[in-house]
Amino acid sequence: MPALLPPAVLAAGLLLGAAASAQQAGATDNQLPAVKVNGQRNGSVDPSLVTAAKNKVLSRQFASSCAFMSGYSAADDEVTLAYMRDFGLQDSPSNEAERFSDLSPEGNAKTSDVGSAMPNGAAEVGTSASTPMAPSVACAGTDRRFAAGRNWIARKDKSLTQAFDAYEAGDYVQARARFEEGWNKLGYEEAALMLGRIHLLGLGTPASTAKAVEWLRQVVDARYDPVGDRLRFDPQHPDNISTRVEASLLLARIALTGQGAPRNPAEAYRWWSKALDFGFEPAGTLLGQAELSGVGTPRDPQRALKHLQGAGEAGSLPALYLLGQLYHHQLRGQPDGIPLDLQRAGAYYGAAAKAGHLEATYAAARMLDLGEGVPAAPERAIVLYKDAALRGHADAQNALATFFYRGEVVPQNLVTARQLFQAAAQRRQPDAMFNLAVMLAQGQGGDKDPAAAYAWLSLCQALGHPQAAAALAALGPTLSAAEKARANAMLKPPARGS
Repeated sequence: MPALLPPAVLAAGLLLGAAASAQQAGATDNQLPAVKVNGQRNGSVDPSLVTAAKNKVLSRQFASSCAFMSGYSAADDEVTLAYMRDFGLQDSPSNEAERFSDLSPEGNAKTSDVGSAMPNGAAEVGTSASTPMAPSVACAGTDRRFAAGRNWIARKDKSLTQAFDAYEAGDYVQARARFEEGWNKLGYEEAALMLGRIHLLGLGTPASTAKAVEWLRQVVDARYDPVGDRLRFDPQHPDNISTRVEASLLLARIALTGQGAPRNPAEAYRWWSKALDFGFEPAGTLLGQAELSGVGTPRDPQRALKHLQGAGEAGSLPALYLLGQLYHHQLRGQPDGIPLDLQRAGAYYGAAAKAGHLEATYAAARMLDLGEGVPAAPERAIVLYKDAALRGHADAQNALATFFYRGEVVPQNLVTARQLFQAAAQRRQPDAMFNLAVMLAQGQGGDKDPAAAYAWLSLCQALGHPQAAAALAALGPTLSAAEKARANAMLKPPARGS
């Protein structure tokens, strides 16, 4: 029986998956991605969340006004405190912090130092001038009473726990009331953040972007300690962000999308900058993308490069991948002043791939396969292709299938090749659709099915595959009326319920 497809079509049928399949994977658009924002809390409330919130509002920097003018105390140093906690030394005599009970802030009959305060209630000044590291201003009775009252309220307060419980239960009216109570009592940033989300999404109350912005501004404009409050970004847990960072990202999203307010990319850029200031290193990726595209800021490739390098050095995988694309010249409208550097591109791709970035894994595999910047190493490329293919990357599935089809590096296995082509085709990979159609038309790796082959060729033609039209013209006349009907049924399945 003669071949269903002419020899010229068959010769070009199985495309080099690595070389010709997925330029689109590298040539991603410069559009800014949607920002994923934390805050969804599923299941029971994590008690540590409430504990952390209470510790924050009772911190030395927040609870006592005179503490801002105090000198250094080892007991207030984070490293020292961590050491003391590890060794159970919280109550060690070496703890120099001024301690007092919220039940008797002025001290008891034995320890009272009320007389040390000035008659007008002000703190004594210069009481420890001989000790260089001693506080220059001591806490007066009013400060002690304020801190004691705040501590008493915080220890007894259950508003934040009740608010999160109501939020998880879907009782948003009750949640809003409890979050407002917590804010009014102790100024929990977590409460203000959640109130911003509630008003933004219209949960139990009419959606109001203006009210959402008002609450979110309470978070980002709160008193800020650049040492203690700055987020310590962990690339292993990139979703662990602070309330300030989350509020900044939400405000940026509102400004960028124009959700309930005029769209303002420049404002979004400002909030991303704020998130970076708060320690969220991946915000550098967003700033870099904006600077490459001229979104909300003048186009500035060199400044973008610095932001991306900073984010990449901090472990932001999207930044590493984007840096690889920049040096690989895989971005539309390649920025001026960034030279083609395949070795550097491969290094950035490789670093991101090693940490599990899916697109970078495919990009690194493709460079190894084609010998871009390094000698061709298909035996190393196929390992990365397999990794990406198993995680559902359509271009990697198509490339891996080509190896099995041709028997290169791995033994020829047409059944596996057909399965991989089909997996990629179902993810709308055009070359995989075409390659699967060739195998179906020829009966390679499974039963012959010309009708299915015709359907797949029609689909990849609609996606712009350059060889699909010629293959359809060759295959169409060979189909029987029943096969044509079945192919049309695949392309236009009956509506549900008909």
